[in-house]
Amino acid sequence: MTTSCDGNDDDNDNDKEVFPMPLMNPQSLPWRPFMSAAAFTLTLGAGLAATPGAVAAAETLTYATNTAPNGLRGAAEKGFLDALSEVSNGEIEVVPYWGASVMQGDEILGGVSNGVADMGYININYYPNQLLLNGAFQLFPAGPENYADIMSVYHAVYDQVPELSEEFAKQDQHIIYIYPYLPYAGVFREPVTSFDDFQGKRVRASSQWMLNLLGDLGATPVSVPWSDTYQSLQSGAIDGVFTNYDSLNRTGMDEVAPNILTSRRLWLAVPMILTVNQRKWDAMSTEMQGWFEQAAAQAEKTFGKYYANEFDRIVKVQEAAGYTVTAASADDIDKFVSLPAVETNRQTWIQSAEDAGAEDPARIIEKMKKIIDDGSAAGDS
Repeated sequence: MTTSCDGNDDDNDNDKEVFPMPLMNPQSLPWRPFMSAAAFTLTLGAGLAATPGAVAAAETLTYATNTAPNGLRGAAEKGFLDALSEVSNGEIEVVPYWGASVMQGDEILGGVSNGVADMGYININYYPNQLLLNGAFQLFPAGPENYADIMSVYHAVYDQVPELSEEFAKQDQHIIYIYPYLPYAGVFREPVTSFDDFQGKRVRASSQWMLNLLGDLGATPVSVPWSDTYQSLQSGAIDGVFTNYDSLNRTGMDEVAPNILTSRRLWLAVPMILTVNQRKWDAMSTEMQGWFEQAAAQAEKTFGKYYANEFDRIVKVQEAAGYTVTAASADDIDKFVSLPAVETNRQTWIQSAEDAGAEDPARIIEKMKKIIDDGSAAGDS
């Protein structure tokens, strides 16, 4: 099964920014590609021992991610790490390695599995084979609009569709925290006020499923590496980009393509996942595992306040800059979610999952659809 996904930092794509950490930057070492879990642990231990006034925690863990400790992703991930330190009263210390300073985004699943890092950020889209079933989220273009309902759907899916968590278990990992991106939006060089205006435009998206939907709209779907997207948009090689709203603003793509089409209902369905190495998790006491659960609940509440304001904040910033921001109409959204490619995508995925040996993937789609539909309806009531 193939999935076009270049990964993102905020859009599942940009994983090349590097931010030096206070203890060390393993990426700068010539032997980084060969760094074993043992070497990483020894180096980390030496760094901690050399820190003046350092007080040893009951458990010191390392965390690898490809984002910076700011922006939407930084707020979510740093919020969880801070909450873990707080609820454990400092008994758990996490040493974060931001900005791909230990591993690139598509290396983290294997790195956490092998113990190169104890914890890590996992973008499901990077792993269409290892996390095939988790990738089914992408087959549901419409979802809940508010944060509480989104999180309720995520929790319900992982509670009621155990096959998804089992995929992580097969990678020797335990899920410890989940958070969402902002929904999809588009930026365009020329005026766009509805999905009808996508006709004939070269529009970039990251997943094969979204590219199929863009094709149904009459657009020319384009798969461009995220690192090349800004330049392609600026030069006119592409006419627009369709991805999560926060990323478009963070990267300044709205500056060169100031015609923006937004939608709260077209969620970026794939959750962002934080995991811990399963062996590390199993070795923890029940009390320590409980701290992770408390931290997740606390961080979810705190990040919810940030998330709730971020969409409107970006709209205000863009309008103040003189950009044209148009909210897609309800009829437009209904047209989008009724595109033939929605069902075609699901049938293609089911066949691919069956070919990969998955047991009854159609049932997984049915269960997820009910949960997502119920969650969306809850927000409408």
